[in-house]
Amino acid sequence: MSPLERRLTKLEQHRQQNDVGCKLDWLLEKAGTSRAAVMAEHGSLQAFRDCLEAQGQASSASVGEWRP
Repeated sequence: MSPLERRLTKLEQHRQQNDVGCKLDWLLEKAGTSRAAVMAEHGSLQAFRDCLEAQGQASSASVGEWRP
């Protein structure tokens, strides 16, 4: 792979990551919050995801839903 091809591959990877970031920001805004607010409350997006997952499991358990 030539240096130009490697650079183009890296640019494509970064573009895809930026698209994900923009979509995340849009979804958070639609939910009435922002990435900064999530980071302030939870410290990281990973911790926020873990919190959402725990809430989902708790609500599933209260409804009696079975999850493998």
